[in-house]
Amino acid sequence: MCILQAAIPLAALPYTAFMLKRATYFTYRELFDRLPTKEELDGIIKGLNAFNTVLLTARLNTMLRHATWSRNPQDKKAFENFQLWFAAAFLDMDTKQRLESRFGDQDLTRRPVFHPMQFLNIMRLALDLADGDENAKPDTSELHSHQLGAACLMVNDLFLSEEEQQNLKTGSIDDRRKQLMLQSLASLEISNPTPVRNLFFRSYATYRIVLRDPELLGRIRKECGGLDIEKDFETHFGITLMGWLSLVYGAHTLVLTPTQQQFVDKPETFLINRKSILQNSTLSQSQIDNFFDMLSSSFEELRAEIRRERQVDERFDVVPFKSKPFFEASPDTYACADFGLLTEKLHNGPYFLLSNKLPKDERAKVFNAWGLLFEAYVNWLLKGLHGRHSAQFYPDTCWEDGEKSFDAIFIKSRVLAVMEHKGGFLNQDARYSNDLNRFMIDLQKKIGAGCTQLARNIGALFPETGSARMLHDIPALSNTLYVLPVLIVQDLMLRTPFINYFLNQRFQSERVQFPVRNGVTILPLNVVQITDLENLVELAEAVDLDVLSFLHRRCNTNKEMLWELSDAMSSIPETKREGESARLQDVFRKSNDEMCSIFFKDFDPSEAG
Repeated sequence: MCILQAAIPLAALPYTAFMLKRATYFTYRELFDRLPTKEELDGIIKGLNAFNTVLLTARLNTMLRHATWSRNPQDKKAFENFQLWFAAAFLDMDTKQRLESRFGDQDLTRRPVFHPMQFLNIMRLALDLADGDENAKPDTSELHSHQLGAACLMVNDLFLSEEEQQNLKTGSIDDRRKQLMLQSLASLEISNPTPVRNLFFRSYATYRIVLRDPELLGRIRKECGGLDIEKDFETHFGITLMGWLSLVYGAHTLVLTPTQQQFVDKPETFLINRKSILQNSTLSQSQIDNFFDMLSSSFEELRAEIRRERQVDERFDVVPFKSKPFFEASPDTYACADFGLLTEKLHNGPYFLLSNKLPKDERAKVFNAWGLLFEAYVNWLLKGLHGRHSAQFYPDTCWEDGEKSFDAIFIKSRVLAVMEHKGGFLNQDARYSNDLNRFMIDLQKKIGAGCTQLARNIGALFPETGSARMLHDIPALSNTLYVLPVLIVQDLMLRTPFINYFLNQRFQSERVQFPVRNGVTILPLNVVQITDLENLVELAEAVDLDVLSFLHRRCNTNKEMLWELSDAMSSIPETKREGESARLQDVFRKSNDEMCSIFFKDFDPSEAG
């Protein structure tokens, strides 16, 4: 009995598993040679039945996520088939003929008609504007289904205004890069959620291995106002941390179990009933009810939240869906707006729940505790590289006087890799305001500070003049030729193209203030998001990838760091070799066994597959 449907060795996956999915969706203008207006789109949405439109769009988004994730042999080419099915069911004849005549030879994986951010926008608009009667249901009325299809196409046009298109063409090349980065932030985050396989592994390793370290627990209690993450979570929410995480993953598993055809034949398949989700669980019904209460709202509550004013661009306002992904479809039955947003809670859910539970003046201790936990998890991961290709690992380093220095270092021959770990998340207004100034200020404040730390500490190790500071219990570094700076980050949004490029610019500008001696070359800054780090470590343990040499080569290939890390990873031969990491597979097995023991009272680990 195995609930982890995707626990295959990462190195056995095709190289595309490492790449961000980049696609260009079709627009209304491409088919009808005119740009739709916001008023036109709002008018269509206003005429639809609100509840039915939101429920239907949640179903469609669930089907799309399923088509992307399913490993079921019956769902071969599920993504393309979903695009074709939706077009056939929801586009009128004129639109379908235009699509076929103009773009019939296009690859729908590269040029999709429908995508998650589009569906979330339709949901948002319907919650805000729709007031059609019972006859205006797009799942039963052909007229209104075609109107919904047209609205989906129009939404695609409005993601990029004429002014924003012009911004992509004017100014310096860096101005244009910043605009392209800005326009990509929210859509890439939604279209490229963290693979569930990584989240499944990360949640167990973080909360059941790293968080059990007595030294870390003592440090969190001492530095974070007596906080005990696991105990305080259960006290506040009436369910164990692992029980809560198991329910998140269980909901994800339910959506993967059917085939695409079952979603078509039985529309109610996408709904979850909290009274029947688990029939033989160690969790009580009240604990299951509490889980759904935490992550759901009624339809009217969701409408009110959507209509609440926030300092964000409404086109990218996914905040209500992120905080509570479920909404009540009928008593005890729930629809999920986006399973991609739900599964992200396998890792960051406990942080946001605990933080929001406390008074504002006490939330800093949760933030600080998660920073310590993230740092400890990263170093636990990096231990897997110790001794490989002669690399020696030293976590949590300090200077001889006891002051903190680097979060981790590797010494490999005459290369010194120095690392800072930044577990912070960008603010909502920076993420979704579509305001470049807000985004850059928050990026530099939350993440750019790591560039300053790296530059300052490298300068102290190898000063141009004067005496070098010495690291405590670290071998002498006098023969170092290359310093490889690495900034490891947690926020998924920081995988967006050009983030590394602009943070490297910050690092280079900081280096000017801390010059180093002749004979030591400071390489460009590698920014590594935690998902990519997990993949690199697994490749090291599975097929002996030399991670430090790989990062070094990336610096040499493009010193400006315009070669995105996911693209660099997809280019190396190790991604095409088969193998598995014994350490990571052990985590998968233990996580699977513990979740199954929560789901099924009679679970026997010896029978697990």
